Amino acid sequence: MRNDQLVEFDIESASPDERIYKEKVTSSSNLFFKATDYLNQFLAVIAGVALLSMMLLIVFNSIKRIYSDPIAGTVEIVSWLGAITGIFALGYTQLNKGHVYIDMLLDKFPAMLQRVIHTIVNVLSAIFFLVAAWQLLLYGLKLQSDGIVSQTIQFSFYPLVILSSIGFIGLVLAITKETVLIWKEAS
Repeated sequence: MRNDQLVEFDIESASPDERIYKEKVTSSSNLFFKATDYLNQFLAVIAGVALLSMMLLIVFNSIKRIYSDPIAGTVEIVSWLGAITGIFALGYTQLNKGHVYIDMLLDKFPAMLQRVIHTIVNVLSAIFFLVAAWQLLLYGLKLQSDGIVSQTIQFSFYPLVILSSIGFIGLVLAITKETVLIWKEAS
């Protein structure tokens, strides 16, 4: 589609449920929701760059291996990039409902009970990932104070561990946003 083309959308043809849902979601775009969205989009971009870097490193290492020695520390670097990819994508995936959600039993309950159960699960999840972020931060600071480096390339990897805690914070914020939206939709 070219930039000068105009796309028209007839709001009257949209189903009433869709309109109400979109109005509620857009009306709830306060600072917390915007910050959560931006943070998780930023982390998702970093995750994508890490994934692309991981792929390029593996391909380049495979080609280089044919002609000479492999790149030293490839396994370590790919492991770190894989961790960054997975952890930084968590919040974005949560915001876009990409995680597995089994609701066969939950759909049988009344709407109010569904919201309560969903909230309880979200609160427990948020607490778990908040503790995980805290422990990663403490572990990263311990790695820094002990001066621990990677075995093959002697790289001080504590910044990656500390940054991983930010990925979990993004997930906690996404879970919190989802919980708020569950109750906003109910009202």
